[in-house]
Amino acid sequence: MAFDTKRLQTCLPDVKLYAFDEIDSTSLFAKRLMDETHQPMSTTLILANQQSNGYGRRDRQFYSPADVGVYMTMLVPMTENQLHEPGTMTLNLAVAVQQVVQNQLGVNLAIKWVNDLYQGQRKVTGILVEMLQMPTPQMQGIAAIGIGINLNPTAFPNELQAKAGAITSAKVDREGLVAQLFEACLQKLTLPFSAVRDYYLDHSLVLNQTVELVRGKQTIQGRVVDIDTEGRLVLISQQQRYQFSAGEITKVNLT
Repeated sequence: MAFDTKRLQTCLPDVKLYAFDEIDSTSLFAKRLMDETHQPMSTTLILANQQSNGYGRRDRQFYSPADVGVYMTMLVPMTENQLHEPGTMTLNLAVAVQQVVQNQLGVNLAIKWVNDLYQGQRKVTGILVEMLQMPTPQMQGIAAIGIGINLNPTAFPNELQAKAGAITSAKVDREGLVAQLFEACLQKLTLPFSAVRDYYLDHSLVLNQTVELVRGKQTIQGRVVDIDTEGRLVLISQQQRYQFSAGEITKVNLT
């Protein structure tokens, strides 16, 4: 069922809204919109009931079937002053989404560094931040914030069945959830990570766990001992302490 755009526009009266029953990707539409717009952009929400070519980090497909999820991209104008900690924006957004899901749906998700949300051992939410335009003293920047949430159970493709999951089998007020997500993300986006770090650590899937971290062709195994004030993963491996600002955790050995 398509989203109730009238209700959403009432909830977000100052936001430019584009809503689709089906689209290739809300993030791809956002980029096309940027290419076509030759004037300062306002805060924009692009929303789809279904995506045929949704994607996340490293251009991996994000399975986006109809009626059972939220697939949205926010376009947010940003000044240089607001973009003071670009490396931690995604971590802040993970906290925003986690809090909204917990408050609205009563489900306590765990955050896998950097920005995926898990229920148990299954990924239920992905977040992707892309700076489509960096801010300068003369021109605003534009951040594209893509959020994909698996709300209700669905038949996942074979390659995802052991990895992906859904948050709840209950009926979800998707319009209300989207409005809350939008407002929470705007509020958290430009905060220093120090303002949300304690919450992030409290809900971390990987803190004090042994993990495998992949960086390019290198795989490092170690125990996560911290996520520091700059959002870096702090890992003890072979009695050495390392800090990583990028990489992908491919395995978590829960203890």
